[in-house]
Formats: sequence, C-alpha cells, structure tokens
Amino acid sequence: MSESRPRAVDRLGEELERVARSNLATSGGLRLAPRRLSVAVVLVGLLIFAAAATAAVLLIEQGPALAPPHVVDLQSNGVPLPGSVRLAGLDAPDPDASAARWDIRISRTRAGETCTAVGQVLGRQFGIVGLDHVFRVLPLGGVDSCGADSPAGPVLAGARVFAGAGAAQARTVVNGVAGDGARSVTAYGPGGARALRLGPRGSFITVYRGYVEDVRPRIVVVGRDGRSHTVSFAQSSAFETADPAGGSPWRVNGEADLQPGAYADENCAQAHQEPGRTDPSRIDTSLTPEVCGRLGRQPLFVLMQRFVPGSGERTGWPWGNNPARTLVYGAAAPRVASLTLADAGAARSLAIDPRGGVFLAVLDGHIDPRSLTLTAHLRNGQSVTYTHSANLLTYEPGRDRRSVPEQEPPVPAYRSPLAAGKAFPAFEIPLQSSVRETLRAADPAGGAAWALRSWQALPSPHANFGGGPAPARFTCIQVGVDRGGTLVEPRVGSPPQPLAVGEETPGSGGARCNAPKDLLRIGYMLQDESYLDDPYTYAPRPTRTVLSGELPAAATDPVLLGVGPPRRLSVDANHGFLVVLPGRDWGTSPHITYRLHGRTAGTGRSLRFPLGAGPFIAQARAPDPDGGAPWGFAATKSCSTATGRIIEGRLVHIDEQNGVFSSGPSTTSASSSCATRPSSREPPAERRKQVRFDLQQADMYAGLPGQSATSPTAPEIQRRTLPGRTIITGIARADVVSVTLSTPRDVRTLRPSGPLHVLIAVYDGEFFRGAIVATIRLRDGRTVTEPVLNGLVGPASEPPTPSLTARLRSTQSQLADERRHPHPLPRFAPRPPSLLALSRVLERRIAYVREHPGILPGE
Repeated sequence: MSESRPRAVDRLGEELERVARSNLATSGGLRLAPRRLSVAVVLVGLLIFAAAATAAVLLIEQGPALAPPHVVDLQSNGVPLPGSVRLAGLDAPDPDASAARWDIRISRTRAGETCTAVGQVLGRQFGIVGLDHVFRVLPLGGVDSCGADSPAGPVLAGARVFAGAGAAQARTVVNGVAGDGARSVTAYGPGGARALRLGPRGSFITVYRGYVEDVRPRIVVVGRDGRSHTVSFAQSSAFETADPAGGSPWRVNGEADLQPGAYADENCAQAHQEPGRTDPSRIDTSLTPEVCGRLGRQPLFVLMQRFVPGSGERTGWPWGNNPARTLVYGAAAPRVASLTLADAGAARSLAIDPRGGVFLAVLDGHIDPRSLTLTAHLRNGQSVTYTHSANLLTYEPGRDRRSVPEQEPPVPAYRSPLAAGKAFPAFEIPLQSSVRETLRAADPAGGAAWALRSWQALPSPHANFGGGPAPARFTCIQVGVDRGGTLVEPRVGSPPQPLAVGEETPGSGGARCNAPKDLLRIGYMLQDESYLDDPYTYAPRPTRTVLSGELPAAATDPVLLGVGPPRRLSVDANHGFLVVLPGRDWGTSPHITYRLHGRTAGTGRSLRFPLGAGPFIAQARAPDPDGGAPWGFAATKSCSTATGRIIEGRLVHIDEQNGVFSSGPSTTSASSSCATRPSSREPPAERRKQVRFDLQQADMYAGLPGQSATSPTAPEIQRRTLPGRTIITGIARADVVSVTLSTPRDVRTLRPSGPLHVLIAVYDGEFFRGAIVATIRLRDGRTVTEPVLNGLVGPASEPPTPSLTARLRSTQSQLADERRHPHPLPRFAPRPPSLLALSRVLERRIAYVREHPGILPGE
C-alpha cells in the first residue's frame, strides 16, 4: 500500500515542511519553535497518520458478498438466527495500523446456543479483506461456530488463523465470549499481557501477527467471584527442543521397555520433529530409531548420530527428504544430576525430562557426532564422559528376542535435501521405441480432444520393490488433453501441466504402470475419473467422465459394460484404452469383459483405481471452509466408515487442483470395534467411551513427498483460509444428545444425526499444537469429558500415560475377559501382542521398581 500513497498524504507532508521552514527562517535558525508551533506540528502529524490509514482503507476494493452455506449443512452445528445478529463493537486493531479493524459477530440459535464469527469491519459491514485486498461480506453461518453455555469457563474461546502472503502477514485472532459474569479477560502472547476490552456478554478479541503455533497465546478469564479460568491455545506439554534452523521443534519420548525380551530395568527413547507448515501431512516428517538401555546398570544410554536426507539407518523408519541434523538423545537415570554437551565450540547444558529421564540435543547436520563430548555429572560428585554412542541395546533375532548390546552405527556423510519432485526415483525406465500416442477421444463438453499415451518400461535398478524380485517389464499409460500436439494435464485456475514420458506427476496425468502378471491377476486396470466445471463451487457440475486403463497382453475383443449399451473398446499396441463420456455418467459402475485364450474373461464388477466405488450416502454434513461442496460422514453397524465431499447426494473424492472427482469417499476405514459393537479385547476405559472419535487430514497437497507447495486457490485468497482440511468425525452412543468440541481453533457444539448417531466437523488447515477435548451431554443430563486423540494432533492432546500398576490391572482384566469369552480373529487378521506376555513383563518391572526405589526415572 505504501507504493500507492494518495496525493493527500503528500500534500500534508509538503505543508508540514513549509510551516517548519517558515518558522525556522523567522526565528533565526535552529532554535526551539514556540509551543503553539509544536502543537500545530503534532496536529499535522496526526492528520498525516489518520489520512494515511484512511487512504489505505479506501484503497481496499469492495467485492461481492461470499455465498452462504446451505441450511442443511448447518443442522448439526447450529443455524444462527438472522434476527439475533449483532457486532460486538470492539474494533480490535490489526498489527498493521493501516489494515481494517477486527470484530466478532454474535448471534444465537433456536436452541439458545451462542454463535460467533471473526472478521473485519469496513463501512459498517462485517467481512474479510482477502489476500487480493478485496473486502467481501461474510455470510451468516459460513464462518460461525456455535456452542452451548458453559458454567465452568468461557462460553466460546478460540484462536482463528487467517493466512497471509508469508508468516509475517498471517494473523492469529484470539476471540471469544466469556459470559456476563466475566470481570476481566487478559491475553498473553508475544509482547506480554494484554488487558482486553469486554463487549456484549463478555465478548473479547485481540490480534497477533503470525501463526498460532508461533504465537502460542493464552487467556485468563476472571469472574465476578474472583475465580480465574485459563485457556491455552497451541500450547504443548511435551519435552521439546528447538530446531537449529528455526524449523518446527523436536520432541523426545521415553518410557519403560515392555517388550517380552526386555530387562526389568530397561528404558527406551525416540526423537522426532513435530509437524509444521513445511510438512503439514506428516508423510515425510523426520523420525529417528528407538534406542534402549539398562538404567539400573548404567547412568545413561545415548545415541550420537548424524541423520541425512533419504537415510534409514538401523530402522525401517526413514528420515525422509529433510535437512541433515546431528542428534544426541537417550535417557538418564535419576542419579545423573546434569548433562553437558561440548564440541569444538561452546558447551551447552542438556535438560533432562523427569518423566522417562529423556534428553535431546538437535545440532546442525554439518557437525560431526564424533567431535562431540557428553559429560554426565552424577549426584555423588563424580562425572562420566562419553565421546560416542554408548550403552545401547537391541533385540537379537529369534523367537525370544532378548536384548543384546548394539554396535556403534557408521556416520553417514553430510548431504543436502533433494529438489522437490526428485526425492523418489521412478520405478521404471521407459523404452522410447515403444511410446505410442494413437488413441484420441472427443470431449463431450466441447473442449480439446483427449489422448492416451502408452509405453513399455524396464524396472529401475534404484527402485525398492519391497524386498521381492522386480518385474521383468512394465506397461504404462498416461492420459491428458492434446494441446497443439502436446499432451497436458488440465488444471483449474492455472496453466495446463505438460506431461513427459515416464514423469511421476501428482495429478491425474501421472504415469500408471503395471506388470503383465499383475494385469492377469486382477483382470485389468481401470481408472474412472470425472471432471467438474468448477471444483470450488458449492454444487459443481460434472462435465465429462474419462475411463482409461490397461488390459492383459493376450486379451482380445474387449467390451465395456455398465455405461449404457455395451461398446467395443479400441486398444493400442501397449494394450491401453481410452473412453470419454458425458458428465452424467459419473455415477455408473463400468466393467470390462474380453476373450483370453478362447474363453471369456474380465469381471462383472467394477475394478476402480483408486479404490472406492460407493455409493455412500452421508449421515452427517458440514460446510466446507472455502464454500465448496460440503463434507459428509457415513458409518455402518459393522464399524465401517466413509468420509468425503458431497455431489448430487453421494460421497465423492475431489482433487481441486485439476477438477477431478472420483465416485466413492475420500477415506474409508474399518475396525473390529466401534460404538455400536465394542470389542471385549479393548480396555474397559475404551469400552466405556460415549463417542468413538477419529481425526484425519484431507487435501494436504503441500505435504506430499517430492511435491512443492501449491499457490493459494481463489477461495483461499478471498477468505484467507489455510490449505488443507482437518476433519473430526465420531460415532456416538444412542444416549448422547450433543458433543461440544474444544479445539485450538474454536468451540462448537454438534448434534449426532442418522441412525448410528454420527457427527462431523471440518476445519481449514491443521492443528499443530494444542489439545482437543470433547464435552459430551447425555440424555439424563450428565456430562462427560473425553480427549480426541490422533497422531496428527499436537502432543498436548495426549492424556497422561497410565501408571504401570494401572496398565497391569487393565491387561489382567482383558486377559480374564478373553479367557471367559474367546473371540477368534479372522484368518488374515494380524495377531495382537500376547496379553499374558505383557502381563508378565509389567509384573517384572513393577517388582524391580519396588525393590530398587529411585533407581529408574519416573513414569
């Protein structure tokens, strides 16, 4: 905005300079001006500041109002009543003084619940200034979260995050409604304490620069009775260590080794980097091997190692394509008073977590671990020095898996991460002489013609085929649009992506390769993809359905069935086929038959790639944070679940990058236990849960291995939402009336729906820190509290680990229940750990702790 400074500001500046020069001339040079002039100068300065801020606001364009969600998608979350809407009138300033001020909108539902929404105020209108500097009015219900009144704390409290062009432009807006009984609300964050002004019903708001996981704010609400209530956002109770390059912090965990072959005094430790903006999906997060040692015999055990991109030293867990780091981690016994780590530079003290005795140092990967010295200062005044990994145990192969000493692993040479898109080598090497591009199909929507490219390939010597032999040969296909003789993948809102032979692109145009024996085994490969006219609208229209795939080499007379009348398929020299149908055919179940060695082959069912053929009907719905197709959740009595977007009443998976959607949900799951059929194998605490929660991510494009971050979409620019989705689903028991979810983002109350009492909440972005807690109201008026746990959520959401004694009681209870009511597992189900073996290990550990008090770290 400084580049577009209005002429009025320049004129005020010229006038200030003219007045100053005039007074200097009449006063004889550099002498103090009269007090009257000082006041004038101050007033002119204030006018300049006010004019600059006003002019900046005037430069914001007015855009059309954002579309409201449909009422049907708000039924479980609460529908704000238009007649109850009011602004709090708090006008909280933005860290950038020239930006529009912030406020919260307050409303009520028919059930009497309070709803709030966060936005900016411009010309008495409530909306949001997008990343394109256009102000758009926010619709009622679109960004509102509704919650029931709570006598134990604030009615609503959250930290809403708005994206920016960078971390400095992002905003964390702490807001809420403390209730009429609130006397004061104080926010704590960067810069110290902020005493917040209270609005109607004790509403409050303040704005911080940056993302919530960096700000880590908290509020303290004091009631009229003097009692205080603290709410922390994105806080972590984990034992964390800073990253040397300013990345996400690192965490180290430690506890007793409860494997059957472990010693009674054996503990283990493992370190990993917490997720962050550079890796929100955790697919490629750095993870180290677990290390173990006997703290009854040694003061500590430690691994001192360099980890580099692509390494997987001593474990099947990869480091991923992450920057090199030198790590020092392990666990120390209580007789160790302190630890000092030294290298060629200055020495540093390492903190020891009383829980598990774990410690961690994260150093730049250029530092050679062989140059480090770790000194343990014992409580008896002695010291022990370590110059390499020490006192580590591993499991010897065999049935007993006894712990044995482990050798020092080699130190890998330093190397930098590979460029995006180059982290994983291709599985195959194309044979250029076999490339064909002979199949064409007209576009029923009137666009450019579609084409199929196919080729044969040899296995890459650098690829990992899971330890088995590599196939002798592959056949591959690639589908795209013919643009002037170039095969491209169409993209929505961005230029088409050219497709090269053998290129592993993340979209629908990526090469798909199969070994001949696999095609014979499954019958054929069929990919069924439909395209939308605009994937970002609430009800996008299917425009075309593209069927492509491969047949076995010896197949003849192929016929496509299940999509209107039977039709013969044209197959190219590499056995690929292509059919483009109108968009109305997206919900069909195509399948193929053919002749193979004189007999009819193929299958009467649809073989889709990827899997997920539906149909699934949503039992609970939630609006999309960007205003696109809503989200739905479905469940069955047999403990199967499905989550996806809703198009024409059915669950689908939408890839918004290229406008492709596939029939069937985005994610499915199945288990042997759920709220409708709890398993006796589970601990009693699990069986008593009123709601079975699940948390998952969707559309986290930036976190895929080898894929660079994508540009913001048009809805993300308009609404300043974060990329990706965090989805919380649940299956509730029949006596659950409502579920109030308290997340780092907000507080919202959901009502289970459908025959199985399911619920769904959808948020933009991800919660990198902070707890998620559910307050469940039952039909008899009681309330219970349950944590919502998942590996995608920060460590603060994890409950305290049960004591060894509690775990022993639970294990013995499960063992007794299993003996009374044996439940044979399915033939191919993985065998769970032996409850009897675990019980014996726990007994040995408990006996050791009792006989040797104070020798091992606390639980």
